[in-house]
Amino acid sequence: MSSDAKNGGGGSPIPSDSDSGGGRGDVWDEEANRGGATPGENDEKIIGEKEANNSGGVDGADIHANMHNDIVTEEANRNLMTMAVNATIEEQITQHAFNESLHAQQDAYRSYQEDFVGRVDSGTGGAATESGLGQQPGVEENQEARVPGIMFIPGPDYTGNGIHTGYNSDQERDEFLEGLARLGIPFVEADPVFPVENAESQHAHQDSPSLRNEIAEESPPGDFVHAEHVPTFDIFGRKIPRMYAVTVACLVALILAVAIVVPTTLLSTNNANTEEDPRKVRIANEITTIAQGDVKNQYSPQGLAMAWMLGENNTQMDVPRDSELIKQRFTLAVLFYSTGGESSWTETGNFLSADHVCEWSEQQVGCDDKDEVTELNLADNELGGILPRELSYLSRLKHLNLARNPGLSGTLLSEIGELSSLETLDFSDNSFEGTISANFANLSNLTYLSLHNNALTGTEWSTIVPRLQNLRHLDFGKNKFSPNYASHDQIDLEYDTEYGAHRDIFGLTHLEYLDLSEIDLRTSQFFQFDIPPTIGNLVNLTVLNMASSGIGGRLPTQLGNLIKLEEMLLSGNELGRAGINPSEGIPTELGELKELKRMSLESTDIGGEIPSTLGKLTKLEDLNLNFAGLTGQIPHELGRLDDIVILKLGGNSLNGPIPAGLFHDKLEELWLIDNELSGSIPAEIGNATGLQYFLAGGNRLEGSIPPEIGNATALTAVSLYDNMLSSSLPDTIGNLLELDSIELDGNGLTGELPSSMGNLEKLMYFHAADNSFGSTLPTALGMLTALQELGLTSCGMTGGIPTEMGNLVNLSCVTHA
Repeated sequence: MSSDAKNGGGGSPIPSDSDSGGGRGDVWDEEANRGGATPGENDEKIIGEKEANNSGGVDGADIHANMHNDIVTEEANRNLMTMAVNATIEEQITQHAFNESLHAQQDAYRSYQEDFVGRVDSGTGGAATESGLGQQPGVEENQEARVPGIMFIPGPDYTGNGIHTGYNSDQERDEFLEGLARLGIPFVEADPVFPVENAESQHAHQDSPSLRNEIAEESPPGDFVHAEHVPTFDIFGRKIPRMYAVTVACLVALILAVAIVVPTTLLSTNNANTEEDPRKVRIANEITTIAQGDVKNQYSPQGLAMAWMLGENNTQMDVPRDSELIKQRFTLAVLFYSTGGESSWTETGNFLSADHVCEWSEQQVGCDDKDEVTELNLADNELGGILPRELSYLSRLKHLNLARNPGLSGTLLSEIGELSSLETLDFSDNSFEGTISANFANLSNLTYLSLHNNALTGTEWSTIVPRLQNLRHLDFGKNKFSPNYASHDQIDLEYDTEYGAHRDIFGLTHLEYLDLSEIDLRTSQFFQFDIPPTIGNLVNLTVLNMASSGIGGRLPTQLGNLIKLEEMLLSGNELGRAGINPSEGIPTELGELKELKRMSLESTDIGGEIPSTLGKLTKLEDLNLNFAGLTGQIPHELGRLDDIVILKLGGNSLNGPIPAGLFHDKLEELWLIDNELSGSIPAEIGNATGLQYFLAGGNRLEGSIPPEIGNATALTAVSLYDNMLSSSLPDTIGNLLELDSIELDGNGLTGELPSSMGNLEKLMYFHAADNSFGSTLPTALGMLTALQELGLTSCGMTGGIPTEMGNLVNLSCVTHA
């Protein structure tokens, strides 16, 4: 600062009205325009001018005239002040945080007390001293007065000799202060407290805008104590400075912005740039219309599909030109995301590529000549989750195969009933549950329907299926339809004039394959234990599987009408114990099924004798009559079944001899256990060169084991326990190199065990207890290295165990006495 300013004299006089138009703002403006002085120099000049006025250099009338003229120029002054303040503000924004400014104010107050005395003359009120400033009029000595902080702005109620603030109204002042607050610049309208000796000095300071700016730049503000003139808000009964209230409001606004903007940003994947790209807007609107899920949720299958549809792989599409293609692509994308396409599918082909959907995978997606999807085959592909309802948009779909994906669950979509073009539907071996929707009755073109091995319940299927008059393949086996024991009466078959067929399932005359196994048919409206005679209408049927389905009673003779039948599986039912009509055994009419290759009545207790007409089934390969409650003899006509591979007659009450004609080269399994058969084992057993299982234990067979058995070299298991066989084991038994099990317990066999048994390297089980073999074990047994169990109790053997048997490291059970 200049010495003149310190001593209260000198300095340029204030120009007259005629020179400058009057006013302190004009001095600052003139100096600034000339560029001849820095803001600090201007401050000193203005202070000197003020001090001269106070010393009588300009009388009161002149001051009044100057102040009047200030009004004319105060708009320009205000603009110039605003520019200077804004420049300072911008610099402070980049250099100081708000909290740092507050702490710095304390130091500014102390610095101001030390420096202000030397910078402002005491004027008319007296000289400044080291202890303080000149006393303000009306303020006693040592009373607290106010000095500026970082920026001193006199309030509208300030009546001292300070400079004009340039406010035309309180509203204008408030707007200016709010602007400072928004920029985070601390300010006061009341001054920091300090002892006052000369108020004129304070007034002189207040009259200098450039000095205020200098102080704002050089020294941070002091403590704020007086708030009458600070803009405030009344919040919960307390006056809060507007600056702080605005700051808090900004923080609240920021928090709300984060809460709103961040989730909005998460959804930007689906919405980005759609406003800028009308094509994407149209596509997004189209998808929003057809989506069956929340497209706004970016993690939902529909949201993921929407994002993909708006991505780079779909840039060539537009609405309405490609509306159908958009539906197809969106539907397949939703299916992909709904069923784990990204994580679990074993084969994804070109799914979700930029290629046309018809080129995604030849094995998985098929199209017609109009490039519309007609086939979808995702069987055995590790799909999981729940099918999307959007599948109904594949309106041209004819073949849908999602079989053997056990991770697929949920209910069967009713929307599938809208796929009116569907011809084949295979959802077998999955985990679907719930009932079958009545909408399935709309699939009038359906020829193949398989829901095998799911967890479906209810009885609705029995009223839906009869409507599907074009069905050729129906498989509802292995589901959990709930039993209904309300009535045991057979439902009368009614003719349905609307559909022109019997309402029961046997009105589906086009059926070729029918599997109703393991579903308890007592839940249906047309099965009450007995198979109805209308089954004879299914003349095109090739497979009938009703195993373990809860049927009972008499087998209808109309089964003989099924002349195309190749498989008839009725095992696991109570045909001989329940039903309206008592069983009469196996109908002889079954002998008319000349195409039959497989028949099973196992565990049915159907009773009666084996009809000789079965010998006419020359194409029969598998006949299972185990545990069927049969009596009588085995018809020798069965010996004509030259193609028979598996013949199971065990667990019955059959008697008489074993027909020699049963043994031929195609026979692999012969089950005769637990009957009452008598006579000897036919020597023709040697003709059965393909025989693997000869199970005839639990009968009354007698005589010796024929040596011809050694020709049946494919044998792996021989069971002759609990018979009346005698004589010794034939030495030819050593030819059965595939043998792994021999059961000879409970016979009258004698003699020594043949040493040829040492050739049976695959033998694991040898049970021959309760016989009369020789006294010693052959050392050849030590060569049976695969042997695990050896049972020779009550065989009359008194010799020791050969040391060679120490080689039998797999032997875990030995009974020998």
